[in-house]
Amino acid sequence: MEVKTARKAIFAGITGIIAGFLYAAGRSLDQQDTLNLLDKGFYLRWLMLSVVAAAAICGIWQLAARLSAGRIWERTRQKGAELPLPFLQLLYAGILLICWLPAFLSIVPGVFSYDAYAEWEQVRTGMITSHHPVIHVLLVGGLLEGFYRLTGSYNVGIGIYTLLQMLFVSNILALTICYLKKRGVGLWGRLLTLLFYGLSPVLQMFAICTTKDVIFSAFELLLMLLTLLFVEDRDHFFADRKIQGGCIAAAFGTMIFRNNGLYIVLLLLTLLFFLCRRYWKRYILLVLGILALYGIYAGPACSALRVTPGGIEEMLSVPIQQLARVYHYDYASLAQEDLELLYQALPRESLEAYKPTVADPVKSGFNREGFEANKKELLGLWIRWGLEHPLTYINSFLIGTVDFWYPGAVMDGYKDPYGRSSYFDYRVAQPGEEIVLLPGLHDFYEKLSWDKEAQQKPLAFLVLSPGWYFLVFLVVFMYLWCYKKRGLLVPLLIPLLNMATVLLGPMALVRYVLILFYAFPLLLALFFKSDAFGR
Repeated sequence: MEVKTARKAIFAGITGIIAGFLYAAGRSLDQQDTLNLLDKGFYLRWLMLSVVAAAAICGIWQLAARLSAGRIWERTRQKGAELPLPFLQLLYAGILLICWLPAFLSIVPGVFSYDAYAEWEQVRTGMITSHHPVIHVLLVGGLLEGFYRLTGSYNVGIGIYTLLQMLFVSNILALTICYLKKRGVGLWGRLLTLLFYGLSPVLQMFAICTTKDVIFSAFELLLMLLTLLFVEDRDHFFADRKIQGGCIAAAFGTMIFRNNGLYIVLLLLTLLFFLCRRYWKRYILLVLGILALYGIYAGPACSALRVTPGGIEEMLSVPIQQLARVYHYDYASLAQEDLELLYQALPRESLEAYKPTVADPVKSGFNREGFEANKKELLGLWIRWGLEHPLTYINSFLIGTVDFWYPGAVMDGYKDPYGRSSYFDYRVAQPGEEIVLLPGLHDFYEKLSWDKEAQQKPLAFLVLSPGWYFLVFLVVFMYLWCYKKRGLLVPLLIPLLNMATVLLGPMALVRYVLILFYAFPLLLALFFKSDAFGR
């Protein structure tokens, strides 16, 4: 599609300004834990980076437009008989499992870390809360407890969970490669996608990790594929019950495997309604099916399990950190009555444990009763302090999220006193017992997970940095918008909404934005072959 030069210049300029900020602000925050918004030098650096980025983006977009409109993709197709797609999916999934097997053998029975211990504890004690997704709590804790009673070993349950997860994720990624084949991506494009999925150390490590984010992100990717089918051909979508059933399953899985998935799906479903046209009645039935499943899950099912609500502090990570930062840096200017009010929800000991990049130290002492008794007053305090200390609030938000969007960032949210980064929690926590069958590979993954120097090696950011993958997402999103591929923007709202929700979370971790890694090959296909998607 031909696009006017002025439109391209405007969109490339806007994208360049955003990219320039990611680098200029990100570098300052990453090195100094603060961004001086009164420093004229910052704005000069931002301007220079924006100009360079806009020029580079404009050139890349021109290349992508020519490739998309050309015949280069069709010439890469294999000649002769083609293998049936179901067989190809099994083949791709099998290759991925073989690629991931060494990672599994490096730390048998799999990486049991992050929230897995707390989830197992809920099942062991019978006190289940909605703090973690109930379905994942039951899956992890149920397998561990069930196989422990059968075998006397918790490792068996961890291993079974890990292998089931590897099977599920490998099939979703294989389905993505098959989808790319249907859209004309040739043998070399599919091979590169397979190599990325199979050999990326990030995807290998998460394939064997028990965190809920892995299955959640796989469901997100499946939902992206099915949303693409929806915007491409609604006639076919509503004529195929298998596709509609898959859409219901993908949306439901996204809603229940992470708490923020509910908001992502609800916003997506609302937007899709306006694209239905004559199929609006069938679409309403589809949405009712999704909502009915979720209603049963969140209502009768959770009630039967006596699930108790999680703490409200989990939704207040950003305001808590902003208040704590004002307390930490501007204490001398604060009125005593304001401090006494703040102490009702956040004790002095918790406020003094403040870390800029993670909310957990302050949040751990949150007084729910004190908050409920003074909710309106605390809201007023948060607003008033924000007006009095706006730069402190802005810095609090930026430093807490910088590792998500700065391409050169090293994931270091916990600020370990021994200098270890928090890129990946490579270990087997209790009640599991770590077994190392490939010690050399174990050392490699361990170094990659915790060693900042290893993560800062030349070009390592191309593999490791969530900020780099977000930058690629930004360039592709704005390109499709500029070239009026509006239908293709709809599935990209899923990773965009995911990013928007995790920015409000307690800290920046790779697992929260794993969808950016899973969707990377699909993004590149949309970028370089946009004319093959949609109508």
